[in-house]
Amino acid sequence: MQFQFFNTVIACILASLQLSHNQQSRCTTYTMHKKFIGSLHDDRAKPLWEIEKESVGLAMHVCFAYCERDQRCVGIEICTIRPDLARCRGCCEWYVVDKDGGLPRTAIGGCKYFELSKNSVESRGTRLSTNSNLSAVASSTYIEHGILEVEYPASNVLDGIYGNDCKRVNVYSSVIEKNPWLEVAWSGTITIWRIIIYNRYECCGSRLVNLNVTYKNNGVTGICGFYPGLLSRDGDILLFYCPPEAHATSVKLQIHSKPGQINELNLCEVEIYKKS
Repeated sequence: MQFQFFNTVIACILASLQLSHNQQSRCTTYTMHKKFIGSLHDDRAKPLWEIEKESVGLAMHVCFAYCERDQRCVGIEICTIRPDLARCRGCCEWYVVDKDGGLPRTAIGGCKYFELSKNSVESRGTRLSTNSNLSAVASSTYIEHGILEVEYPASNVLDGIYGNDCKRVNVYSSVIEKNPWLEVAWSGTITIWRIIIYNRYECCGSRLVNLNVTYKNNGVTGICGFYPGLLSRDGDILLFYCPPEAHATSVKLQIHSKPGQINELNLCEVEIYKKS
């Protein structure tokens, strides 16, 4: 805790020292701590916004304030581009955590990533429970024919089983088709804060590509994000942070098949969080 507080204080002091006399100094009320040295991996994270300033202090000052106002922001990347130029990026429209808990980073010099405290992030939303009458439907369901027929239904994404506990029988799988999709619905309208998607754990994680995540309300569709999946791996956890206007009664996950190609959609679990 002392280490986290120290990093926050230093960020505010640096920002204040860099401000001109006619600018008002303001420290974020959030607790952030330095998570790693390096940069967000462009294939595993999509920043919310990017700001350039003439010093690290000014970049930190502006970005920390942006992050405080943006319900999607969970961290800040600060990079020194050259002595008179610094860049900050807010994390993230979406990002991927690997099955070992690693964040999407690259070892780029001059960059540091600061993470918002877990309590601050989790206070923003609440996971929808079974009391919300959650249901799932899909474009198709794969049925394995053998001595026994084994079905991999859409309802598997709502059984609460993910990670190492998600065996083959716990997976949802479509047939191999063009533009496979899965939709999760609930009772009533909520403001979506976050969607967590658990990729298949024991194999075939690379199948999750070109994934479009949308929400729907009264026939109107909005976009939470698009995940290219260039580096999809077994056990990946995808976190999508939806825009503030994401009022919805359902969420749809769909692979956009490239021309002449077909795909198979495999997932372990899908969690929907509403804004607190």
